[in-house]
Amino acid sequence: MIQQKKYKEQYVSLQKEYDAVYKDIMRNGLDTNGPYTKKLEDSIKEITGRKYAFATISGTGAIWAAIYALDLIGKKVAIAGYNYEACANPFITLCKPVFFDCDEDMLIDVDKIPKNCEALMLVNYNGNVVDYDKVRSKFKGKIIADCSQSLGAKYKGRNDGFFGDVSIFAFGGGKPMGTRGFAGIIATDNKQLAHRIDCAINLGKPARSRYSKSEMLGFRGAGQELQCGLAHAGFKHLCKWQKRRQTIIRRVWAELEHLPIRFIKHRAYCESSYHKIPLEVDKREKFIRYMKDNGVEARFTYVTNWSEIFGTGKVLPMSKRLSNNTCNLPLSPFMKDAEVGKIIKLVKQYFNKG
Repeated sequence: MIQQKKYKEQYVSLQKEYDAVYKDIMRNGLDTNGPYTKKLEDSIKEITGRKYAFATISGTGAIWAAIYALDLIGKKVAIAGYNYEACANPFITLCKPVFFDCDEDMLIDVDKIPKNCEALMLVNYNGNVVDYDKVRSKFKGKIIADCSQSLGAKYKGRNDGFFGDVSIFAFGGGKPMGTRGFAGIIATDNKQLAHRIDCAINLGKPARSRYSKSEMLGFRGAGQELQCGLAHAGFKHLCKWQKRRQTIIRRVWAELEHLPIRFIKHRAYCESSYHKIPLEVDKREKFIRYMKDNGVEARFTYVTNWSEIFGTGKVLPMSKRLSNNTCNLPLSPFMKDAEVGKIIKLVKQYFNKG
């Protein structure tokens, strides 16, 4: 099966670095908030230009931290109705989400951002970046930018991760920079906000003040040394992996664009990180089943209609359309040319058979 998460191939590529991280952590009794946590945080600060960065237990943990640090509990937050569970659940649980529609490329529809919200949550799905300048002109509240799928992408020539009151990253196995398990980062340029983030992920007090009184509410959310170390190990390969993903997806586009498929691509202002191969196709379930039956892990994208189930019940037309028609094909820098060729061949066969 050709899969999105190619753990074995990833380990072979990074075996020396991974083994060194594991042995160092075990021999020296490292746990949390240690040297590998700092290395990962420093790497994010370097690539994004952010002043402060904090490793978290997961990308979702970074979202929880943002809610705590930005004081959004019980407040209205604008969030797209087309979203993955990890990006929606924290706001549904702690805030008053106001759902609005997405555009046809799975990103927020900036023209439909609701008014009178304390904050906005945006997600750069598939490595494609939201038009930040347009967002800035439309929305004046607090902004959380989820860049988990767009690490390595650029917005108007600038590395993604710089925009918003906070930016968020995740390092799960299928992300542009993977680990084995989960890790996250939350970054900001605001010193006071950085202090609140530090408290939020360390049970209400800064990591360095473990035995002082709590300053605010928080949770057990700090980064773990093993996951941070594994995530950091791949950073020197990020540009190489990005180029490989770009080569693969451009080959797929070139050979399959004549078929009745709508590939979801980046826009002129954005250089994508090419996280996956997202597409819209009729009879999606039949297409996914055919690909899986023949050894390719095609996947559904985001199928929950959040506005209808957890919101006011209002139907968001584009969110509904995409949740019914979109899926993705695997895209990994560890794919062999023969695997790419198999994906292309199977898609052609599917449509040739009608």
